[in-house]
Amino acid sequence: MPSARCLLCARVQLSKRDTADLLRSVGGLLFAVGAVVLLSRKPGHHEWNHFGRFLVVFIPTVILYMLALSRPERSESQDPRSWQSLLAVTAILLVPVALFEFLIWVGANTADQLFGAGVFAITGLLAGYAARRARASYAALMAGLSVLLTWLFVWERIIGRPSAGTYRWLLVAGGVLLLAAAGGLARAREVGAREVATAGGVAAVAAGVLGVVVGAVVGATRSITTLLSAGSTTAGGVLSSARHTSPRLFAIHTNGLQHFGWDLYLLTVSLGLVWLGSRVHARGLGYVGGFGLLAFLISVSAQITRLESGRAPTTSVVGWPLALLIVGVLGLAAPTLYRDEPENVVEE
Repeated sequence: MPSARCLLCARVQLSKRDTADLLRSVGGLLFAVGAVVLLSRKPGHHEWNHFGRFLVVFIPTVILYMLALSRPERSESQDPRSWQSLLAVTAILLVPVALFEFLIWVGANTADQLFGAGVFAITGLLAGYAARRARASYAALMAGLSVLLTWLFVWERIIGRPSAGTYRWLLVAGGVLLLAAAGGLARAREVGAREVATAGGVAAVAAGVLGVVVGAVVGATRSITTLLSAGSTTAGGVLSSARHTSPRLFAIHTNGLQHFGWDLYLLTVSLGLVWLGSRVHARGLGYVGGFGLLAFLISVSAQITRLESGRAPTTSVVGWPLALLIVGVLGLAAPTLYRDEPENVVEE
């Protein structure tokens, strides 16, 4: 009987095909990383002109993308080789860098939101094509995120600089559209439906997390201002005006703060993503939902809604603690109210 050590050696031993896949994967990654490092060390003007910087990143992008789209020794219905998926994602990550370098070379204003929207729209198209042709599902995730960024850039150009609250609703709308697109892809049995749904989940959860971040910053700043005001009053009123000017200061941040409605939204969306991920066996949805639950836990544990309004945290069990415990117990006990109906047995 072979020993456990021999069995382990047999499992670790790579075939020629596995070795070739490993070399292509590592080679592609090093090629891309080397191009980015070289680009960072040649800032332009003094070292290279803008055309040289563009070529440094454009050439690796084209080579890696074309290699990822090749179909060596597999049919269209088969999954891509591991190195193809890796090279596809690597090339797609380089596409925005190459496009922005191209815009700088031709003298375009890269601060214009329309150029940013165009860059990520092209990135999304290339990622979607790679996902469809090479059947690289992770490329579909990159396509979904690129479409989301395009959506935000376009609306930023239309309405100007959106407030935090407006950004949240734009993220909600973008998440709904991506989840709807994922449903269409799933019905058509296209590759990448779960990954596009994950991108939609990222947008939906980000809308809730943004308020937690804004509320935490505002709450911390308000607390510091209050302490400085109290200290200045004790020291002789050197900074006594801070207490009177602080409401005007924080009036700027009232749009986009966290409150009960957004906490409830974050909890509901996160639970829904975790449940959906378990139903369709999509780990990405579960990870995004888990991150949303963590953000919700931080929000209600630190009591962000109270801190941002200048109130001290409370130790009362009434509110979220009691509500979560009651709903949790009811959810656990509810299945006991349903009786399992016996299956009909057909006698021969």
